[in-house]
Amino acid sequence: MHKAIRYGAMPALLLCFSFATASQADPGVPVVEVQAAATGRDQKSYRDMVAGMQVFEQQRALAPGAALRFKVLPRQAGVAMDGLALQLAGEHTQLPIALAADHTFVLPMDAGAAGDNASVRSNRKEKSLAWRADIRSPGLPQDTRRLGDLLLECKVAMAADLLAYVHHPINMLVVKLADPCSSLPINLFYFADRPLFSITLIDGQRRSVLPAAMLHGTDSPLMASHEDWPYLRDRVYTVKFKLLYGKGWSDDTLLRFDYMDDDLATTAQAVQP
Repeated sequence: MHKAIRYGAMPALLLCFSFATASQADPGVPVVEVQAAATGRDQKSYRDMVAGMQVFEQQRALAPGAALRFKVLPRQAGVAMDGLALQLAGEHTQLPIALAADHTFVLPMDAGAAGDNASVRSNRKEKSLAWRADIRSPGLPQDTRRLGDLLLECKVAMAADLLAYVHHPINMLVVKLADPCSSLPINLFYFADRPLFSITLIDGQRRSVLPAAMLHGTDSPLMASHEDWPYLRDRVYTVKFKLLYGKGWSDDTLLRFDYMDDDLATTAQAVQP
């Protein structure tokens, strides 16, 4: 039987955060300079992103051996990713940023850019992109993510303003708290690489299938114009760290993904003469 996409109903909370998975960068990618003006362009504060980099260094024990990268994804239909270019730019700063084939990048530390009120700018118009932190411990099995890596992504994104959330006063207060990722039962939306059917938690001999309600987002986004996960909702899954750690799941817990197209490929093989 083919697997059907399941849009699980979830409690409507104000906070709606999301992140993405990524692979390692291609060191041979070309560097392209962004010529477009900042006005109306999709961009992120360099100072905020540096704050996220500092959080990564402070708490990297959550993801031993991992490196911090950032990633951009299309936020809505019609956003072309071919020809996408990024630049660190300010009044006195112009530094092209190498973008890998998987749309991940490493952000350089530049004291001058931080003092120049610079931003990481794209050559796409405002609200075209979803911006994410990506942290991946080496040596993971294929089609898995590690719980400690995802938690550290959350912490980095809180500091770097890489979250998709409704800009309500309560939410603006929450992101300023000391450790909302671990201490609050908020819904955190992540993106897998491909459309999801199910996720299994694995920690040693312990196994548990993530409830279907944790996949594919909420039935009715609170404020769709402020949220960037609905366009890729077939890849969305939810991680509630407070709940999982409270039940004894460790940093080394793996989330093993079962993808929709895996089932389609198996079915196609089975019907071949």
